Formats: sequence, structure tokens, C-alpha cells
Amino acid sequence: MRLVTASLLKLVRRPATVRAPLVLAALIVLIYLSIGMSAGTNPEARAGVEPMLAFPDAHVTLASMLLMFSGIVGASYAGAVAASEWSWSTFRTALARGESRVRYVTGLFVAIALLTLVAWLALYVLGIGVIVLVSSLGGVPAGDPFSLANPAAIPVMIASGGWAVLMLVGIGFAVSFVSRSAVAGVATVVALVFIEQFAAMTSIPVELLRFAPMTAAASLVSTAGDVGLDAAIGVPLAVTTIYLLLAIGIAAAVGRRAQVA
Repeated sequence: MRLVTASLLKLVRRPATVRAPLVLAALIVLIYLSIGMSAGTNPEARAGVEPMLAFPDAHVTLASMLLMFSGIVGASYAGAVAASEWSWSTFRTALARGESRVRYVTGLFVAIALLTLVAWLALYVLGIGVIVLVSSLGGVPAGDPFSLANPAAIPVMIASGGWAVLMLVGIGFAVSFVSRSAVAGVATVVALVFIEQFAAMTSIPVELLRFAPMTAAASLVSTAGDVGLDAAIGVPLAVTTIYLLLAIGIAAAVGRRAQVA
């Protein structure tokens, strides 16, 4: 807990800790404003964007959109933090103080994970407010965000989305820590997003593709939004958890074995 607290105090002072959520917030506002403007152009465009601005479908659309953008931005942020441990020699300084290598790397990621979850929740709440505002401006009835047949699905979907984002952030963190490059982590996550999208258009079986990281993350969010806490989320939840634990385990193992000059 001491290492997590120390890492949090270190991270909250970094400008990127504030700038990354602000970039995502601005992106959400711009995307939904463009969607709302297109809703008033013609009936065909209006019919196409109504599911994005009307609840309950808007919940899943928002979570899926946030998943992709938050995963990329979060991986970029985690990668920058992980790489700076080498370039700024903070990892070496911690070892000189007698800190455990594994506990230090794990504590650093836990601090990043806590900041990521707070940002995810804040951005989701912001997204709901933006949807309600934009739908009224576009003349699309948004409905009540809380009047659902299964209200319990909302917190389950929010929690599942946060966990899925952590998996992508964990991959970015691990790749950047192992390679000591801030760019490598986000490049890996971006590559996963586009490669899996391309693979979905090929003859690769869906049963095999669902075990890919980004596909599993998207499936976890969409399934949780449809059924809530149900056995159907078991497979994507297990896959994302395995990738997350594997990523942090690899980063910790490399930190334990690495030669620090």
C-alpha cells in the first residue's frame, strides 16, 4: 500500500495525468456534437444516429466507444510512465533504497489502474450528460438513462468496461516497460485494434477470434450491457483477466531480472 500511495503522489503531479482525460473528454464532446448535428440533416441520417443518442442503446454505444479510445490513450499514458522508469532512473533509485522489484512494478501499475478507473467513471458520466444535451439539440428523444428493463446491467457494464480498459492499459504498460520505449506500448494496442478488425473481415473463425484481447474486451462490454451479471460474460471476463495478469506478470518478471546500471 505504501508503494501504491507513493506512486499515486508521483503520478498526480504529472501533466499527462490531467491531459489524457481532458483529451478523451474533448473527443467525446466533439464526436457526439457531430452526431447530433447530423441527426438534423435528413431523416435517413437521423434514423442512423438515433441508437447512439437514445437510451438504453446509447449506454452500450458510449461504453464501446470509450473502450477503444480510453484503451489507446490509457496505453499511451501507461507506456510513458513505464518507459520513464528507465529514462528517468526512478526504477534504479527505488532499488537503491531497497525496494522489492516485483512490489515496485506491481504497485506502480496499481496506481495507474486506480487513476484509470477514476477517469473511466468520470468520462462515462460525462458521456451520459453529453448524450442527453446533444439529443435535445438534435431533436432526438434521449429517454431516461435509468429506466431500463434490467437496471443492474448498467453498473455491471461500467465495471466490465473499466476492467477491459485496464487490460489494454496493462498490455501497453508491460510492452513499454519491457522494451523501455514509451511508443511501443501504445503502438502494440493500436496494432491489436486494427489487426483484429481486419481479422474479423477474413475467414478466421469467430470462435478463435473471441480469444483475442480487443475482441474479448469489446465482447465483455457489449455482453454486460445486454445481460448484466450473467454467465454469458464468463468467457470474455476470463480472457481479459488472463491477458491483464499475464501482462503485469511479465512486467514484474522483467523488472526482477533486469540489470540496472
